[in-house]
Amino acid sequence: MTQFQQTLLTYLPLNLRNLLEGGSKRELLKKVDATLLLFDRQLIHIESGKVAEMPESTSAVDAEQLATTCKSVLPELGKEHSILLLLPPDEFVAVTREMPGIGKENLVSALKLQSGNLLPTFNDSVALAINPESAELGTEHTSLWVSSQRMIDFFDAFEKHNLFLVAIKPRVLNVQDSSANCFIDEDKRCVTAVELANGVILNWWHVNKIDFDNEEFQRQWQLQVVDNSILVKKQFHSTTDYVECCSNQLNQEYTFFPAGALNARHRVEQGRKLLLAAGVVAVLLLLSAIPFIGQSIEYRSLAASLEAQREMSVEARQDQAIVVNFENEWGPISDFPVQQVREAMFTLQGVLSPDRLSSLEVSQGLIRIQGTSQDPQAILESLEQNPMFTEVVFSRATNNSRYYIDLRLSTVNFEAYMVRYFPDE
Repeated sequence: MTQFQQTLLTYLPLNLRNLLEGGSKRELLKKVDATLLLFDRQLIHIESGKVAEMPESTSAVDAEQLATTCKSVLPELGKEHSILLLLPPDEFVAVTREMPGIGKENLVSALKLQSGNLLPTFNDSVALAINPESAELGTEHTSLWVSSQRMIDFFDAFEKHNLFLVAIKPRVLNVQDSSANCFIDEDKRCVTAVELANGVILNWWHVNKIDFDNEEFQRQWQLQVVDNSILVKKQFHSTTDYVECCSNQLNQEYTFFPAGALNARHRVEQGRKLLLAAGVVAVLLLLSAIPFIGQSIEYRSLAASLEAQREMSVEARQDQAIVVNFENEWGPISDFPVQQVREAMFTLQGVLSPDRLSSLEVSQGLIRIQGTSQDPQAILESLEQNPMFTEVVFSRATNNSRYYIDLRLSTVNFEAYMVRYFPDE
């Protein structure tokens, strides 16, 4: 996620912003396996209690020195540590602003739009942290700001030592004590008091101890913090005080995430999405291929069954081939149409009696008869009605009582026989 993308996200509505980046930040915090707290040049590894001293310096914390010292207190586990770094409150800038009518969905965007007015002397890019629930508690909102370049410097310095800096957070906001609502952090240089209500910063008072030489600063601190009876205070003067009640699960809304950490998480999520997409594509391809796979399996099964049947029927097919060959050789003889002349003669005798038949020819199922009769038409009609004969017609005109009739045997089909066995003829 680039710096531009981070800036763009701050202008989106809360629900959409949480959807896009909230999941990544929560997953990053889950990866934390080392919590490091800096107090008066003393660095402590919260989980093990191991402490290391940083070199004395009058300037701000040097990122490279801090990364080197962090490396020295961490156990060698043969892996890259994921670190939550708890820094002094003076690394952050708290700004309180009246913003009536702004809901929690638009609070971050509204503050980001006014960053130029809230921090007029700061020209570099800044990161913002605020609990959106502040909008439910009133119109006055306290937000925390830190230089984006400062976080980049910390992340790059840690990365050189194979340390993954997940997040940065004010140490005073990483404590748990339900009996107090005001937490006071005091080191050699500064004093910071933070009033909280349900995880929302109501007031943030920060004073450099040198400023207590000014009576007005001393009076205001006395009035707002020391003599304020509403505040139930819990004070932290050393690393030991913090170790006793340190909790990474509190006030996560005031946690800052370096761009490098978010980029790394984004790459991991992209990889997971690609794997998920590849898995979905593979499943879809498998589902789409199931019918073809089933058909292929069924085809192979049927082919194997067919081959088995063929092997079992080899002898039968050989016998069949012999029979077919026999039929092909002897078919013209065995299938030669039987004209049933004897039956035809007896039938004709029954139809023509007592008239005389003078001539009879039989050729390929065609019978031609000649004779005399007092009623040739009656003979024709009788022959037509007999099922043994078909195509009964007068072949010539009758002359007085003489007739000429052609007819075919209905049980004989010489044309089909010739087409089957002698097609060329």
